[in-house]
Amino acid sequence: MILENSSTKYIGFLSRFINFLEDVLDDAWCEDIFVDKNIYDNRPIIPSTIEIDPYKCSYEPEESIKIFSSQWDIDVDIAIGKGYYSLNELYFLIPSIYVESLHYLMKNYASKTMINEREYFLAILFNGKGFLVEGEVDHVRIPFIRHCLSSHTHPSHLPIPSKRDIEAVLYMMLNRGFLHVIETVGTSLYIYRIKPLSEDDLIKLRSMESLNNYRDFMSVFKSIESVRIEYR
Repeated sequence: MILENSSTKYIGFLSRFINFLEDVLDDAWCEDIFVDKNIYDNRPIIPSTIEIDPYKCSYEPEESIKIFSSQWDIDVDIAIGKGYYSLNELYFLIPSIYVESLHYLMKNYASKTMINEREYFLAILFNGKGFLVEGEVDHVRIPFIRHCLSSHTHPSHLPIPSKRDIEAVLYMMLNRGFLHVIETVGTSLYIYRIKPLSEDDLIKLRSMESLNNYRDFMSVFKSIESVRIEYR
């Protein structure tokens, strides 16, 4: 099933926008970047103009803004002006929008999974388009397509990730995605980025590809400063 609405478009845009800001921050050697209230207050409407305020940059950020806005297809006007939210605050918007717009949809599919034992997988691509696929009994074949957000159901009350689930999360994060959710009829597990991935973070993420034990996976995840794990 194809899924595309104002919320999926906003999630796709916000994911591109955060990655754009990360690249400007890194390229111009800024301590932080602040963004005006339009990015948050009017959600899920994508504003036509966004003011940003690069803070304590070693290099002038204008050229970086020009280069990376094109690279990330930021199709709104970016102006240097007065900011309000810091870059680090924007990461929490993605799970918030998921809760507001997609959480209950996936909870309904988690209920279906408990009945028919088939898992369901949802992905939102960086272009704001989404898709939902039905899997087989006790598993779903997760398409390895670059995406910014994903969620899938489990046929239990506990969202314990399998090795295949961890591989999917690693693929998403190593391709600069943000959030994966495991939904059950009971608890949900959220794994998401809360700041740019450091070189040390990337090394730890790649080291997880050789692990097989659930506890080892979670132990490494919890040691990564840029990743947060929450049960809700």
